[in-house]
Amino acid sequence: MKNLTFDEYAPFSWHGIGLTIPSEWNPGKISGEANSGEVRLDDSQIARLELEWKEARGDDRVAQIVDRYIEGLAKNAKKQKSRLRVERNPKAIDLDLPAMQNTQYFVWESRYTVHTLATYSPASDRLIFIRIMGRTDENLDAVLPPIFNTLRDTPPGDPLTWALYDMICQSPPEYELENFELKSGHIGLRFQKDSTRTRLNIDRFSLARTILSSKDLDEWYVEFFTKDLRHIHIETDIQTHGSNIVLSINGHPKSRWQGLLQPLPFWNMRPRQNLSGRVWTDMETNKIFVVQTYWKKSEGAPNLDAYCKDVTAIS
Repeated sequence: MKNLTFDEYAPFSWHGIGLTIPSEWNPGKISGEANSGEVRLDDSQIARLELEWKEARGDDRVAQIVDRYIEGLAKNAKKQKSRLRVERNPKAIDLDLPAMQNTQYFVWESRYTVHTLATYSPASDRLIFIRIMGRTDENLDAVLPPIFNTLRDTPPGDPLTWALYDMICQSPPEYELENFELKSGHIGLRFQKDSTRTRLNIDRFSLARTILSSKDLDEWYVEFFTKDLRHIHIETDIQTHGSNIVLSINGHPKSRWQGLLQPLPFWNMRPRQNLSGRVWTDMETNKIFVVQTYWKKSEGAPNLDAYCKDVTAIS
């Protein structure tokens, strides 16, 4: 039996649910929204962790859900004529989750050994399920507590933490995740405040030295975000802080006549919005970070400084 161990762990957080995971596990699949969704984390060869959540609507009966889940496993195993071993509430793991309620833990084994945690989070009224997979010849005893016992959740009204790959940031509680792009070289999170259509965009780029070896930071920014900037006239200010570069951006809508010259029918013109943004390098981690806020009225302008200070690299 091979003991599975890891030297480095990193935070992972999505829609306010967070865990500490081995650094080499990265998102393989993400779907859903705040009230229901799932994340799969993979290593270089197999799926290692599945995180699933759904709105409980006050129903915290976790044990009954686990009963039905195990019944489903047994039916599938019988249908596929495969072996299945289930161990309910084994004592091999020391769980410490005071913020959670009605926690259930069980292990089932078929093609892989799957360690499953099911619990209810009163903070957000969500049911949370975590499945950690290992090969049948792997011992995960050293891995399970550092992951399971770091489970945390966020109540409504609090800022949401987002952490993945090597970036951690926060979004205000009134903003919802609209869409995202996740690549090893580029993370892009798009948030929107529905009542005002104010937008908050957060991006992280790898290989800063390579990107800036052939062009300046302001030139790269305009080139990469050309599509987003086509209706906005921008002014930039660039400063150097040690080995790092900081680019400040202020933008306002182009005139109506300029907008009409764009290859876009007048009845489908984009909302006229202002832009406040900041781009900065972190040469220690070889990253570029970009925070942009789009807003219509000055009284609704977001606090750019507050958003930027919460965006950092996970070293």
